[in-house]
Amino acid sequence: MGHDTTERLRSFEEFVAVRSQSLMRTAYLLVGTRESAEDLVQSALEKTFPRWSRVRRMDSPEAYVRRIVVNNAHAAWRSARQLPTVALPTGPDGAAASVPGSGDHAEDVTLRDSLLRALDELPHGMRTIVVLRYWEELSVREVADVQRCSVGNVKSQAARGLERLRELMASDVRSE
Repeated sequence: MGHDTTERLRSFEEFVAVRSQSLMRTAYLLVGTRESAEDLVQSALEKTFPRWSRVRRMDSPEAYVRRIVVNNAHAAWRSARQLPTVALPTGPDGAAASVPGSGDHAEDVTLRDSLLRALDELPHGMRTIVVLRYWEELSVREVADVQRCSVGNVKSQAARGLERLRELMASDVRSE
């Protein structure tokens, strides 16, 4: 291997080591299963590697890869012609398993379960905006760039998404 190829591979491996958990969290929140999330991230990384020499010089290579993850999730939803049916993983006590990257505190299990179930009820576009804005803590402008939509659309979809999550979680609490 030449020096440029070795450096490109080393740089890509470093990126994967540092950013894969964040990408995995985004994918998991979009599709709801670890296996599907792993497929989305792996596919995005496979698409990125041939372009890595250019991508690594971007202001935010992670944003580029995250955009691929989001596009792949949307393509999967479109091909299924509906939101994927999500079987949330459960622990031995039947409660929802933790979201990758989050601490698993006993007092948070019920809330996390309710939140993940409510998130699954959102339309996929709204779900994507809520995940990117509030879980990934991207700015409104960054979400608009990823979604290729206006800042106003992000703001309204985020507000509607949060309101819908509140409604769903409130009805979940009442039904228990």
